[in-house]
Amino acid sequence: MWLSVLVLSVWWAFSAGQTTTATTSAAQPSVQGQFFRVVTFEEAPFAVKSTTNNETSWRGFCVDLLEALATRLQFTYNLTESSDGHEGTLHAGTGWTGAVGDVVDGNADMIVAALMITSHREDVIDFTKPYMEYGVGMLMKVPDVHGTYDFWAFLAPFTLEVWMTILGSSLGVAGLMFLLAAVRSRLTRGALEDEDINLGTTLWVSVGWITGDIAIPGGISIKVLGLSWGIFTLVVVNTYTANLAASLTVKSLQTSINSPDDLIGQTAITYGIEVDTAMHSFLQDQEGLETTYDKMWTQMQTHPDGLQTSLDAAVTRVREGDYIFIHDGPWVEYEVLHDEANSCQLMMVGNTFLHRSYAIGLPHGSPYTEELTISVLEMKENGEIDELTTKWWPASGCDLHGGSNAVGSGEGHVIAEFYGILSILGAGAGLALIVAACEIAWFNVSVRKKKVTPATSETQEEMIRRVVRECLRETNKVEEYNLDDAQHTVSH
Repeated sequence: MWLSVLVLSVWWAFSAGQTTTATTSAAQPSVQGQFFRVVTFEEAPFAVKSTTNNETSWRGFCVDLLEALATRLQFTYNLTESSDGHEGTLHAGTGWTGAVGDVVDGNADMIVAALMITSHREDVIDFTKPYMEYGVGMLMKVPDVHGTYDFWAFLAPFTLEVWMTILGSSLGVAGLMFLLAAVRSRLTRGALEDEDINLGTTLWVSVGWITGDIAIPGGISIKVLGLSWGIFTLVVVNTYTANLAASLTVKSLQTSINSPDDLIGQTAITYGIEVDTAMHSFLQDQEGLETTYDKMWTQMQTHPDGLQTSLDAAVTRVREGDYIFIHDGPWVEYEVLHDEANSCQLMMVGNTFLHRSYAIGLPHGSPYTEELTISVLEMKENGEIDELTTKWWPASGCDLHGGSNAVGSGEGHVIAEFYGILSILGAGAGLALIVAACEIAWFNVSVRKKKVTPATSETQEEMIRRVVRECLRETNKVEEYNLDDAQHTVSH
């Protein structure tokens, strides 16, 4: 009896196991033999599109990954670009865009791209286990200390309009000082005449306030005018000094930025991100939280370069200088390493932050997620993912952090930056020498005219003798006077 019960139990357990296995197999169909509509979006080196004879082809890390998975799991696919060329974000009222929107709307079966795993996306699609972990990086132009310099950089703090206003104000104040002195003297019949006031002295006074010489000749009314002009020049000079210092220290600021906190602590360098990306959504979610990223987002919205419509446009803006583009670290590294054609103008700033993961996206509740996940994990374990990484991010190429082209934060300014102001100093010295020569020449001509006149034929030697005789004659008269005066005193 016990033997019969044991046999029946074994048979029941075996039957239940077969039923469970069959049910599980039916619930989880295999990827093998399936056809998938795969979407991606262009982002080097994950997916790069090229068109030849109206035929589009793709290459990149994710393309190689997709082909390896298709070979391993024996499925076929058709690879196309997402509907708007972006990864996809959630827009109020319109729903999801980009590659995520294509899957949510049923227009695609799989996303194989540089797709970040986020909580918002997890609500509408499924992800495999990550195939790559990364951090967000910052891309900027390498400061070049050996490049060309703007010799007139000291004029940059003010626009031409401001410089012309300062010049006009100087001339206007000088003229008004001269006019006040003339009016005071005329209306008081010379009682309040300012002997030291003329158009030349008033012009020097107006310039002297700017250069630091604040002596003001003349009466109270002229001094009042000079005081108001002094307040004006005080603001102008200090504004110029502050702006000049800022423009000359931009080079040091660039190399002192290594984190988001450093970015929000300065205003000389602007920065931005690409629209309709996971980073874009992340910063929008930070609004109002008073975090570092909230401050970054606030500053980005106030600048025209804060939101870039494409990665190509962002790189172009970075090459113009004084700008940092914030994007996924793998893309930043690829752009820097492969910038040899442009003499390695780009560099990665500081270390990565906001560490995230890339994964393959599928429709919510897809039966193929687990099987694809296992294959991705196996490829990571056997080194296939590492081989693809080495292929697309080679160790050779440009230096990731700028190398010898970067400028140290403690490095001083080179002499070339002062050529402009030195040229003005040299021009002033040369003009002073010319004026001095003209003065000496004019003096000599004037003296000759006084020494020899058309009414006399007296030579220079005769004139000197005559002058000496007259001097001696005057000396004798003085001595005779002194002697007579002394005798008169003794007699009394």
